[in-house]
Amino acid sequence: MGDMTKTLMKSCANAIAILGVLILSTSPQAANEEASAENAAQTFDHAMLSIFHRSQKELTANTRPIMIIARDVTVVSKDGEVSYPRNAPHYNALKSVSHVLLGIIGAVTPWPEGDAGQKRWMADFAKIKSEIDTFLASIDGLGLEKESLADQRTMLEKARAFVEDALNQGRLSPEAVAQAINDMRPMWAKNMRRAAHAELTTLHAAVSDARAAMEEKDWADMYVVAHGRTDVRKINVVLNYLQRVMPEKFAAGQVLFAENTSGKEEIIKYVGYIKMQRHVGAWAFGNPGRMEVDLLGYEAGSVLDELIEVAPPASLTAK
Repeated sequence: MGDMTKTLMKSCANAIAILGVLILSTSPQAANEEASAENAAQTFDHAMLSIFHRSQKELTANTRPIMIIARDVTVVSKDGEVSYPRNAPHYNALKSVSHVLLGIIGAVTPWPEGDAGQKRWMADFAKIKSEIDTFLASIDGLGLEKESLADQRTMLEKARAFVEDALNQGRLSPEAVAQAINDMRPMWAKNMRRAAHAELTTLHAAVSDARAAMEEKDWADMYVVAHGRTDVRKINVVLNYLQRVMPEKFAAGQVLFAENTSGKEEIIKYVGYIKMQRHVGAWAFGNPGRMEVDLLGYEAGSVLDELIEVAPPASLTAK
């Protein structure tokens, strides 16, 4: 090894050693400064959000009346609250009978394979058969109209015949399951219409009674919040009803769906949250609806364009 090389290596080693000393000597101070800055950032963030949430609570408290559509229709006003029941007659019974399809679908999902799959579906089918027998023995007590009761019996008997035949044969095919469901679908469809009619009739009566008890100004100011599920967003009974009977409130942004929210107080808080978000959108972007879009949503597209490489179009590579 030449003298020049040895000198260069010695110089590099000395430089690395000096750098290490500098790092060791400054790291504790740098770490303390970083920790202090992090704490300051968290304290600042907490202070700003405390002011923000205080205003959101004030908006929530001052937003009255609010109509909550959940199990009942409840109007919360400055003077208290009044509930209007909406217990749809036979709704639960119609839904329960219809769930025989869910039991059958559940028994074959995922599609049973091998000995373990065979044991599973046969055990489930045996349970379905037993539960149908028990239900049929007391179904007359539901008090359904003659035609409706006959349809419930027909649906359950068709389901029973299918599962019993599959158990006797000890085999199952996707085609047989599909045919069984197709055979039950006419009664199932009737049940859906009956259930929708029962729910809409009682919902309309409750909302109409609530509106009749309110002053016109209160009705105009009122927000309507429906307790909804995230898996049924586009078309549902309550949405269709509200669009039909109060289109002016839809246009004014006074109809809200509180998804993933349960309990009266949380639903009321949801109204204040939405109103606060609209204030943010109006102040920051000149658009009250802007916060309905992820704050980083628009920027994310351009960032992804930079981060994610793409392959040639499939139409070219397929040749």
